[in-house]
Amino acid sequence: MKSMHTLPLISKYAAEQPRFTLLDSVANRISLIAFCSVFSFLFMYIFLPFNINIWYEGQHLALMPLFLIFTLCGVAVLSITQFLLANLKWRRKLTNATYGCWFLGEIILVALMVTIVNVSITDTFFFTWSEFINTLRYTALILPLPYCIALLWFFTREKIAQLKSLELAREQQPEPIVKTDDTCLLLRDEHDKPVLTLHPNKLLLMKAEDNYVQVFYLSGNTIAKELIRTSMKKMEACLPAGTFVRAHRSYMINLTKVVLFKKNAKGYYLQLEGIDDITVPVSATCLPTLQDRFAPVA
Repeated sequence: MKSMHTLPLISKYAAEQPRFTLLDSVANRISLIAFCSVFSFLFMYIFLPFNINIWYEGQHLALMPLFLIFTLCGVAVLSITQFLLANLKWRRKLTNATYGCWFLGEIILVALMVTIVNVSITDTFFFTWSEFINTLRYTALILPLPYCIALLWFFTREKIAQLKSLELAREQQPEPIVKTDDTCLLLRDEHDKPVLTLHPNKLLLMKAEDNYVQVFYLSGNTIAKELIRTSMKKMEACLPAGTFVRAHRSYMINLTKVVLFKKNAKGYYLQLEGIDDITVPVSATCLPTLQDRFAPVA
């Protein structure tokens, strides 16, 4: 039975993972080292974790310079890993998942450096495996917190910058051109809110009623009405000229829907298709326009 080759599958999986880029910037690496060093020093000096003050009783060094020395050990190790070793080819290929192994290596190196310095400047500590493991445990309890806070800060700042960039690009893009059907009419109210959309052939008549306009239109085979709070003047402005005209101060008609133009004892009037119960009066001002269009019945 042939053996299965899994290495290409692993390589392909790793290639699909996002590369770790938060520390590509030199400024981010300097900020990381500075924040971790200040945080670690203040944490040790203020809280004295693990009863560390008891360990060094009777030593010729006070706690503050001792903590400063340990902090400088961390600074030295992180400077090496973040600047000298960061140029390694395989380091630049680390993904978000595999960078944790790099960070674990940094913790081990910091613990090793602190152990070597600790046994060199004190008389009560010796370089043993047990001493190194203890220092490694304490380092692993202190260093990850500021390290992760710094990475979270970089990540948040990067996402905010990306969001601002997207918003700026969106603002600079031209407004999309919305194609509308020129054959349709959009009727709006006094607040410019759309109320009714219909084809011009469906609109028959508009009648002013105080602060409203009554719209008569065809809906299928029946006559429908829509009461819109607006003025006749505003309605007139959105209608195509030539097809819709004023017959009276209170009436606007669709000329293509006029079925009767006649004169009686009171004057001229119009009858519209499908609206038998409304007789539209024609005022003297609007009469010439309608006379040019229709030949009145004697």
